[in-house]
Amino acid sequence: MKFDMEKSVLAEMAEKAKRIASDSLPAEMLRGVCLECSRSEQEVSMIATDLSMSIFLKEPAEVIESGRIVINARLLFDIISHAPGDVVRFWADYKKNMVRIRSQKSAYNIMFLSAKHYPRPDMPFPEDTVKISGIPGMAAKTAFAVNEDSANKALGCICLRTHKNRIQAAASNGSCVMLTKQDADTGEEKQFLLPGKQFLKLAAMSSNEDEYSMGSIQNRVVFMKKGMMVSLETFWDVTFLDTDRVIQSVTPQYTATVDAKDMKNALDMMSVDGEIRIVNILFGKTSVIVSCNGNVSARAELPAKISMEMPKGGFYYSFKDSYHLFRLIHGIAQIKIDKNGLMLVRGRDELFFQLPRRPGEQAKKPESKAKAGNKEKTAKKAAA
Repeated sequence: MKFDMEKSVLAEMAEKAKRIASDSLPAEMLRGVCLECSRSEQEVSMIATDLSMSIFLKEPAEVIESGRIVINARLLFDIISHAPGDVVRFWADYKKNMVRIRSQKSAYNIMFLSAKHYPRPDMPFPEDTVKISGIPGMAAKTAFAVNEDSANKALGCICLRTHKNRIQAAASNGSCVMLTKQDADTGEEKQFLLPGKQFLKLAAMSSNEDEYSMGSIQNRVVFMKKGMMVSLETFWDVTFLDTDRVIQSVTPQYTATVDAKDMKNALDMMSVDGEIRIVNILFGKTSVIVSCNGNVSARAELPAKISMEMPKGGFYYSFKDSYHLFRLIHGIAQIKIDKNGLMLVRGRDELFFQLPRRPGEQAKKPESKAKAGNKEKTAKKAAA
């Protein structure tokens, strides 16, 4: 192996590869990236996999001698990104299992593994694909509603659905559902169920302008663009909830139109109480009243257009989910609530569903030192 390559291009490839071949993986081989250069093709390629997610990258380079090695992904990125100059040279000594990386007057000697036993992932090429872009934006808006700790696999996933010239991303943690959409030339209706953690990795190595061809084959969903192919394992035995049915289950009785920024600021103010669990929402005659009672009691009255005033008490909702939602919505938000407290919040490209919570779920105020001391004395007397 011997090649020269532009440093910035190689560093970008290594950065993407290390997101998958992380140091947290148990096998040393999986913590590495399979680096290959081809003299006939005059290109350098990288493959990284954690078996459930794989990436293949290739870029042009000046290849003098073909070869293939496995090198630690994090170490490779650290060296390339900090190397001086604009061009780096790789030269592998297979007798010593050592690769030399040179850039200007700097040189690094690194041990590598043989690529002979590298678990090259199966990355089939789907024939039927749809175009998709804006992946980071969709991931940012749905990530908070993913519940990776749930025994229900569907709650740990983000569902991509193509329908009527749009792509919709949806996620649910069991108590709320977040949907966001964007226009796209999609053709027939399809659905892709992707593990949330893997979809977020794809988003981290993409920009909103990146356009992928997305398709499914076997038990994989594949994203392709020039010089890059990402394969994600999907769940064919898992059914995602029917979001249309969930939304249609709400028959709004109370409607408020409010500036999402006002809601965000009100919830920001309440977030100083790190233990707050639920927030109360009440529609007045001309305002939305948001309040909480925890270690810190807070109340905000926000100007709004109200269809019908609520009875005293309002409804309680998850503070965490509401807080994340209104940090994502911009402009005007329409809040619709039915007689049982089921809530719908509609933004420009977002639709959010949330179940009400019981008032008793509010975080308990911490005991005073005096009360805690009395309890401790009582416990000691009982022990004696």
